[in-house]
Amino acid sequence: MIESINLQAWRDDRVARKPRMSPRSLPRYLVVADDLSGAADCAAGFASAGLSTSVLLDPQACGQAQRDVDVLTVDTNSRRDAPAVAAAKLQALLAAPASQGRRVLKKMDSTLRGGWAQEVAVLQGALDAMALVAPSFPQMGRTMQAGLVHVHGVRLADTDTWKLEHADRDDRAAQQLQAAGLRCDNLPASLLDAGPDATAQAIATAREQGLQALVFDVLTDEHLQTLALASLQLEQVFCVCSAGLSHALAQQVPAVSAAASALDVPHGAGRLPSVVTVVGSMSAIAQQQLAYLAEQPRTRLHVVPPGCLRSDAQTPQRQDLVQALVQTVSAEVAQGLDVVVSLGADAHTDPAEGPLLARQLARLLHAPMAAAAGLVITGGETARAVLEELQLRSLRVHSESEPGVVLCITEHDDTQQDARRQWIATKAGAFGHPASLQRASSAIHSLLAAQTLGGCTDTAPTESKQR
Repeated sequence: MIESINLQAWRDDRVARKPRMSPRSLPRYLVVADDLSGAADCAAGFASAGLSTSVLLDPQACGQAQRDVDVLTVDTNSRRDAPAVAAAKLQALLAAPASQGRRVLKKMDSTLRGGWAQEVAVLQGALDAMALVAPSFPQMGRTMQAGLVHVHGVRLADTDTWKLEHADRDDRAAQQLQAAGLRCDNLPASLLDAGPDATAQAIATAREQGLQALVFDVLTDEHLQTLALASLQLEQVFCVCSAGLSHALAQQVPAVSAAASALDVPHGAGRLPSVVTVVGSMSAIAQQQLAYLAEQPRTRLHVVPPGCLRSDAQTPQRQDLVQALVQTVSAEVAQGLDVVVSLGADAHTDPAEGPLLARQLARLLHAPMAAAAGLVITGGETARAVLEELQLRSLRVHSESEPGVVLCITEHDDTQQDARRQWIATKAGAFGHPASLQRASSAIHSLLAAQTLGGCTDTAPTESKQR
């Protein structure tokens, strides 16, 4: 354990929090994520603060426009990778020209999915910096107490999702980091209650004692604000967090004017005024969101059985069913209807085949998705599959329709500036309100209407700016 600190003295002596930083005094960040919806979620806070923010699927495809952004977020698509493969991706990313001169922020899943601990170990060695680990996102019901993640008050190990996918793993973040070879400790929320200066001093002391990672108990948004302020006082540290801490970091930037935060985008000319929603998640909340969408006017819902997407399960009847589905969806998009396509479930459904099914679904829907003015995609693997199928490698983050639902505009490299652009909304699969997908679709329609009227959209009037 690190040496004890007189917390009461810090409480008595601390001064008011430091004033908010100017946009240019906040570090230029490189945000490293292991899936696409998480990457966008993490980036959204910076965009809502008025900072230019891009999400890349391929760091090697970075053009000048992306190199110039304040916050560059990269999806390494490594959540299911073997440790050696993930490490190679990280090393290549750190060496990329677009990464130079940026402070690293590692996006982790708030429920500890993926090989995040091994990736933190790689980054710690490459950066020679201490990892400040905070998976909590209190606004979304994710907190950490006594080193344990809780989801809406339930210990992570006791949740259905953990039991289904990770029953053989330790659900303690510090233990996962130690298993990855890092010297690690857990710090209580009472330290954060003492304020940013006390927290910064504790971090500095821990680093002097040779620790390589600290895991923070976080119960409230105020705790995240304190940790954000403390981290900005220190060199040789990097944050490892869910979108909760990244939003807290972004909030250290003062609000910018509407003129400064406006995002100039081309009209949706050449595209049909439809929004296609693709649902790859089979979570209970995703099913509620589908049911809500099905009740909306001018919306058509289709569920694709997984057997129609498995190459080893094809029959003439299933091929005919798929062909009819594609024709129907294309016709509905041509009529200007909103279309929802969801991946179904069957007795053979295996979470491990998710990426394969997502790619097959994206391939089938290529034509109607390419024709639509906007896409709403839930599930990080599904989002990546759709963008890769459409050969979209970069998104400029605009705002959020609600916390965790990120609105982006497609952007192209230096040779594709005249290419038509689309609005894209992404959301992780297993959270949200029953109306979340419908709200995202409505937000895209509002943005399309604003483009038609003026050709310029403002990032300010979103829930993320008001919370």
